[in-house]
Amino acid sequence: MNIKKILVKILPIATLVACSSGSGSSGGNNNESEFNYPASQYTNASNTYFGTTVADPYQWMESTNSPETLAWVNQQNVFTDNYIHNLPEYNAVAAGLASLSKSAKSFEERLTHQNFVKVGDTYYYTNVRRINNITPEFNSEKNNTISVDNIIYVTDDKNHNGKVFLDLNKTNILKGAVSVQQFGIIDGAESYTVIKTQDVNLDLGTITVINNKTLQPVQRIPNIYGAFTIYESGFFYVQPAQVTDIYTSSYNSQNLYYYQINKRPVTIFEAGSAIGSIDLDSSLYNNLLYFYAGYANGNNQVYSFDPSSLNNSPQIFLAGEIPASFRIIDSTSDEKLLVETNQGAAQKRWVIVNPSEPNSSNWINVVPPNPESAIANYITSCGNYYYVEILVNGVSKFYRYDQTTPASNPIEIDGFSGLGALDSDGVGKPVCGDDKKTLTYVYSNLVTPDQKYTYNPDTQQQGTVQDEENIPGFNPDDYEMKEIFVPSTGGAQVSIFIGYKKGLQLNGNNPALIYVYGGFNVSTLPTFNRSAVLLMKNGGIYVVAQVRGGGEYGTAWYNAGRMLNKQNTYNDVAAVANYLIDNGYTNPEKLALSGASNGGLTTAATALQNPELFKVVFPAVGVLDLLRYQLFTVGFGWYPDYGYSTNLEQFNNLMTFSPLQNVQHIAYPTMLIQTGSEDGRVPPLHSYKFAATMQNVAIGGNPYLLRSYFGAGHNLLSQYYVDMWTLFFNETKTTVQP
Repeated sequence: MNIKKILVKILPIATLVACSSGSGSSGGNNNESEFNYPASQYTNASNTYFGTTVADPYQWMESTNSPETLAWVNQQNVFTDNYIHNLPEYNAVAAGLASLSKSAKSFEERLTHQNFVKVGDTYYYTNVRRINNITPEFNSEKNNTISVDNIIYVTDDKNHNGKVFLDLNKTNILKGAVSVQQFGIIDGAESYTVIKTQDVNLDLGTITVINNKTLQPVQRIPNIYGAFTIYESGFFYVQPAQVTDIYTSSYNSQNLYYYQINKRPVTIFEAGSAIGSIDLDSSLYNNLLYFYAGYANGNNQVYSFDPSSLNNSPQIFLAGEIPASFRIIDSTSDEKLLVETNQGAAQKRWVIVNPSEPNSSNWINVVPPNPESAIANYITSCGNYYYVEILVNGVSKFYRYDQTTPASNPIEIDGFSGLGALDSDGVGKPVCGDDKKTLTYVYSNLVTPDQKYTYNPDTQQQGTVQDEENIPGFNPDDYEMKEIFVPSTGGAQVSIFIGYKKGLQLNGNNPALIYVYGGFNVSTLPTFNRSAVLLMKNGGIYVVAQVRGGGEYGTAWYNAGRMLNKQNTYNDVAAVANYLIDNGYTNPEKLALSGASNGGLTTAATALQNPELFKVVFPAVGVLDLLRYQLFTVGFGWYPDYGYSTNLEQFNNLMTFSPLQNVQHIAYPTMLIQTGSEDGRVPPLHSYKFAATMQNVAIGGNPYLLRSYFGAGHNLLSQYYVDMWTLFFNETKTTVQP
């Protein structure tokens, strides 16, 4: 198959240079477009990189909560709502998605479990569920579990329901979207409850210490990064050094502290500018505190600290070749540590580490090193076994390994029929039962809704379905999914998964949407997307593409789509689009592209380079200004994927695909740029500046719309899907039935 020409469009030098013309003027209606967009104030702001001055006329929008920015965003929202909500498809799409969301909510509520904290012979617990992260990039583990009712319970028996110990709904520490994410008990002469609350839109939270006798707060510590760790009469925590605006300030230069009740915090470790982040585990292992220091270059080191004396110095415990990655998963019965690492592995490797002999020569493999075609992706322990997800050609296989005989022959236990994906990082993440035997996990694929499995190694050879999501009007037997390998540049073979209704005719006239991510070594698996049911029910094709930059085929696949190789990601998406067109699945008037976060970048960059391939594109919560992303919130940690504009070679590379700097005076596909007004991970300033640029530089008869959802963060509200699919069906001229 001949891949169509992939156009790499770079702005002429003249358009990159800031100039005085237009200073103080409005972007207005100078783009030869039929749309009367809200005015965007154009300024002379610019930034100079290695002698090149790059105009940044909408840099004032980086103050996301200024009166000027908020007024502009409100005008944009009114404009977009007036456009989309008056389309004839709107009501049918809203009704169809409302029905789908009811079944999803019911199923996810049934996945609630308990998070226990044992103090003496007493158990304290919260009822928790995981947040279904649609954007699993850097820092996704920081806020993905929440209490469902914000109540702490107490019981003497884990098998019996407890009574209310502390109802936080009756305090003043919960406001807006804030919920309880972690709690601990300090049990001494006086008893205290330590609670970390966090807005699900943000990556920083607040610790509140409550006196269990008076039920009154005695201490509040804001801007907490990650977990805290209880130790004796206090706790360890991490806090960025300089946060003035929680929505835009950089969270780097973090420090590790120990706080004792009614005493000043003690500094244990200062990260400085070289180390971007510090991560704590929520518990000590063998009376030692372990923490992770993450460097901007992608390197990761594990430190150990003996808390018996706060004057002790942290010691490097695990380090490796850059980029090194380590994570302590659990401790073993003989006081060793189960560690996940990328050292000596195609992707991930799990080893037993003796704390007294942590050198890699002493590591013991839990899972044998896999061949390049089988990628280790996830591990959990339950009872006497480890359960491991291995990716084979981009789909999940779930295996059991015996803990007593490391690297033993595995037994496949998933029980799922056909190509499937384990939910290893969402609401259905595997959970070990209180009996320390029974494992619960969730499987799905593009045309099979979530199925909850249970597996007991004493009685079962494979997992069996205990519960499943039932969607009214959707029969999985009427649909099918297949995997195809698409050739791309450099000889790469890109795996794609296609879901559609049986009997589909390859007549080149089917509506289709490609979902992409392509970054951060994250594996984009063919999991069930309930909103895509609406597409498939109406004769459309849903496609998930595993492009370079992801982790589906190991570290080599990731390296081939990051930093100076980042263009490969966009080449792969274009190759997938061309394949679907050339082979009769769809045509450019029926094809859409969608992605969120890094996937929003992938979507925007690909569409700007290949406008002829798509009818409509949906970049959501995207990283769209690659010259300045590192200045805001957790952006400092994205260097391994993009590089920094402060390095000449990396700056030149970024200038070839950074969406904000590559909008030209030509026509592009219809675009709906979506973001959350309270997104603390990828601040909405990226979407604001990009939307203003599209509306005032690009031309043509297609609308370039912005929708910022007030109160939403990185995981957008349900209205996001209503707006997206309404515009999709309208632009592709597809009749929609709920």
